[in-house]
Amino acid sequence: MFPRPLRLLAPLLGCAVLSLTACDDDEPDSQTGSTEAAVMTRNIYLGGNIFLLANAQTFEQVPAIAAQLYATVQATDFRDRAKALADEIQAADPALVGLQEVSLYRTQYPSDFRSYPLPDAANITYDFLAILMAELEARGLNYRVAAKVTNADSELPAALSGNASDLTDIRLTDYDVILSRGDVLISNVVEQNYTTNQQVPVGGASVTFRRGFTKVEATVDGARLTFVNSHMEGLMPANEAQANELATILAGYPRPLILVGDLNTGPGSPTPAYGILTGSAGLTDAWTTVGSGDGFTCCVSDTVNDTTTEGFDERIDLVLYNGDGLEPLSAEVVGDELSDRTEQGRWPSDHAGVVVRFRIDR
Repeated sequence: MFPRPLRLLAPLLGCAVLSLTACDDDEPDSQTGSTEAAVMTRNIYLGGNIFLLANAQTFEQVPAIAAQLYATVQATDFRDRAKALADEIQAADPALVGLQEVSLYRTQYPSDFRSYPLPDAANITYDFLAILMAELEARGLNYRVAAKVTNADSELPAALSGNASDLTDIRLTDYDVILSRGDVLISNVVEQNYTTNQQVPVGGASVTFRRGFTKVEATVDGARLTFVNSHMEGLMPANEAQANELATILAGYPRPLILVGDLNTGPGSPTPAYGILTGSAGLTDAWTTVGSGDGFTCCVSDTVNDTTTEGFDERIDLVLYNGDGLEPLSAEVVGDELSDRTEQGRWPSDHAGVVVRFRIDR
């Protein structure tokens, strides 16, 4: 067999060019048969627990909590964690990667939140996507951003100095991203938000935390599939509403289809999305087909410096599939062993990831 680039070029170049190695009668047609490819889902963790903000009963309490949250983001140091995440991708060699909680942090000093509460901070302090892409490139890996949806974009004042009258605006923009390996052909991209999103109380007001999904149609070694990545809300009623909305949308996409993501649901979860997606939506959970063991992916502590694996006690990061010509061959959890931590003792994320290898018919 040719190396991957030549296999892709063979139908175009023809026997005249490749006759020395390729065009005897026994060579299989590059457009028939099947190929194997891995996919990955990875919540890379925004770096802190934003739902701590729901503890603020009044707006005056918000700056202190926001400062505590941002301090955790700094302590969990994505620049360090991204090295471990890039190592995972290098080891798994996935054709497609679904990333969640891909975060962009920006600041503004002094704060203008009181006079202009809309997100406008522009000083970039952490760009998770740029950091991770740089780590992949440093390893000689050829991945590109195939799809990217903007979810929540929120800004709050933080008392970073500890002085309640000396405030800095902290802005968090959340994305879901699909990465594709360089040899994978991409078309028909969708980047979309859900119509129903959860309202979260913050300091006596209500903040909407927007969620979304991304979709591409991919060709891997001549085999075509639809790949969807999402981060669903973990709270009700949004989890159920988003699952129903996504199920309706998926029904109109070409098969075979793979859905990956932190879906905040799983077997036995109090949230109903798992039952919806594996029920009326007709998707199959790859872990139940080829996985071994409990497959837990969530979650270590907010500070990601746990010295045990006890935090992994539920399975909410999923790879689901539907369609003829798509067969899961293996499934593994990555980033859930103590040896996966960085030299500084940080887990790659508060979640573990899932890698599933499929056989896909051409």
